[in-house]
Amino acid sequence: MMMRKPSPAAFVNRWIWTTAAASVLAGLKACSTPGSMQAPLGFEGQSLTLAAANRSRATGLLVDESFDLGPYRVTGIEGKSANSGDSLQLGSAKVEHRRGGFSYRMAGGPSGHTDAAAQCASRSKDTTVPLFSAVTLQRQKSSFTCDCRTQDGHAAALTISSDSGWQSAAGANPVQLMIRVDGVEYGVGRYDGHGRLVPDDEPFMGYRVDGPAGPVAALGLSYPGTVWLHERLPGAKREAMSCALAGLMLHRGP
Repeated sequence: MMMRKPSPAAFVNRWIWTTAAASVLAGLKACSTPGSMQAPLGFEGQSLTLAAANRSRATGLLVDESFDLGPYRVTGIEGKSANSGDSLQLGSAKVEHRRGGFSYRMAGGPSGHTDAAAQCASRSKDTTVPLFSAVTLQRQKSSFTCDCRTQDGHAAALTISSDSGWQSAAGANPVQLMIRVDGVEYGVGRYDGHGRLVPDDEPFMGYRVDGPAGPVAALGLSYPGTVWLHERLPGAKREAMSCALAGLMLHRGP
């Protein structure tokens, strides 16, 4: 029998798996904003920058993951340690399910009155089917969603999905990302140090959100994180977009 591949979509479910070591690091906070994080290509001088600050480097058990994002405060994070799973044996096939989720709020803002609420959910399914002596077929499917609503009625939804298809050897699962704001879909891709979109298997610096006319937002992953909102993104949609990107930051960790 071949060695079993790691649990599906580490990207989608990494926040579920917590360790005791995380609690030891709970007191570590970053109180400064990044000074050298460069805006992606196409955002220079054309975007609003929201730099993260006061963000713990730890995630998981007993860690306060609240942080500032520009004038906003991402807080009220609940449920990240609550997850469940089950398995089912059907003849020689084994099916494992995992479920989790968390909620958070984005408050404050330029007016001081922003109060956006978000709910996130994670699902994964891992199916293993032994065929014969040294061959095992596996399929790994997973999804992560965050739905965010602002107090003035705007809505954003972040969706991350992965499906490996049936395969007999370990390999990278393609990951698809999308953000929908007030019913308009925006593709999300990974960008390199020059702000150019790159394939999933290449090194990347962050995520870029693109609409029909070009990029509308970006998330830089250099700790503690930076969000850029392009001027082509309508002002009424910026808080909802920021809330969705905050969910992606919480999902990935610092």
